[in-house]
Amino acid sequence: MVQPVEPEPTPTTGGMSGRTKLIAVTVVAVLIVGITSGIVYVLSQTPSSLAGIVRVGFSISLTGQYNVEGKNSLTGIETAAKWINDHGGVEVNGKAYGLDLDYYDDASDPTNVVNLYPRIITQDNAQFLLAPYSSALTGAAAPLADQYDRILLSHGGSSNTLWTKGYRNLVEVLSPATTYLDGPLDWIKLNHPTDKIAYLYADDAFSIVAGRAAVAHGQQLGLAMASNQTYPNKGTTDFHTQLNAAIAAGADDLIGGGHFQDGQAIVSQLSSVNWKPKIVSLLVAVTEPSFQSGLGAAANNVTGPSQWESAVNYTPALAATQGFTWFGPSSADFTTLYKSIHSDLAPTYHSGEAAGSLLILVKAIETANSLNTTAVRQALAQMKVMTFFGGFQVDSTGLQIAHTMVLVQWQDGQLKVVQPANVAQSSVRYPYLP
Repeated sequence: MVQPVEPEPTPTTGGMSGRTKLIAVTVVAVLIVGITSGIVYVLSQTPSSLAGIVRVGFSISLTGQYNVEGKNSLTGIETAAKWINDHGGVEVNGKAYGLDLDYYDDASDPTNVVNLYPRIITQDNAQFLLAPYSSALTGAAAPLADQYDRILLSHGGSSNTLWTKGYRNLVEVLSPATTYLDGPLDWIKLNHPTDKIAYLYADDAFSIVAGRAAVAHGQQLGLAMASNQTYPNKGTTDFHTQLNAAIAAGADDLIGGGHFQDGQAIVSQLSSVNWKPKIVSLLVAVTEPSFQSGLGAAANNVTGPSQWESAVNYTPALAATQGFTWFGPSSADFTTLYKSIHSDLAPTYHSGEAAGSLLILVKAIETANSLNTTAVRQALAQMKVMTFFGGFQVDSTGLQIAHTMVLVQWQDGQLKVVQPANVAQSSVRYPYLP
């Protein structure tokens, strides 16, 4: 059994040089901030009241391609950790343990992930792991979790192919990539079935799965496909060629995208090719507040899939009626706590899914009543739990099967849930009119 570790003093960087020193400086900064604002929450606890700490390690993209999604994921994790520690910590065998976060910036680079996770495990003594953001980076961490026998909860890697490789410790908290673009296509089929669809999506591990699944779903629905194009995930900033090809093919609607930077660029370039698709629905980017603040009027009426929005209110009562065990804060309590420690900023779905992953991990530890990897993995396999983020249940491979997506749309500067109807704040606005 992996043993809890006692709180440690802040490390120093003496004698280190080069890349190692830069990484160590990151740790020091995290610990120093933690003393004043609660990032390393265990340090704010009364040491005599705790049996020790449970250390959760991860890398996250604070710089590089995924920095927007990564920063919002981190603030979600921090909020969940604070809630856990404010509510008695992690209980194992009748003893309370403080929750300790140990993380590094991976700069959106899988090579850094491969270098960081062994350090997090062997030098920092992390007992459990959260995955990095994105399917590509999660894929880099997954074999290391098996190699070092650590649970790895995925909050930002949803490519279904990750769960076809036989990883025993990788468990998904968010909905899989194959479901992301069902919402807008279902709406088009119901309301404008003669529209012709242009599919345009990135070629990374997540987007290619989501994009291909969307094409297959559109065909299954009988929707006409005008074009089907991909673009390189890294370095693509000019989409004029692809957008002009979609126009030439007679497309009515634009479905696809990838991540924040490319999604924002696609929408910003629609005006320069003089195209106003009737529906624009893009992965990931649309849910970020900076999507709207960066694009202004061009963001108006753009839709996108979301893993979670604070307006979608999962409750203990709902959990009971659907056969789930409830765990953690309510959506309102999570949002209030998040704002209180993050300058009144509202959580995004990346914040919600990342927080949800930490809550699920803690629930699994307490369910297993153990810090042993095998025991906790077995608990995860058997749990049917609902948090503010929604349902959690996995199949035999660790693939999520209980969580559901929603569709959102920017309307007059506000992000509104528009689908499904039972949780919608507004109806879908059609056509796209920036």
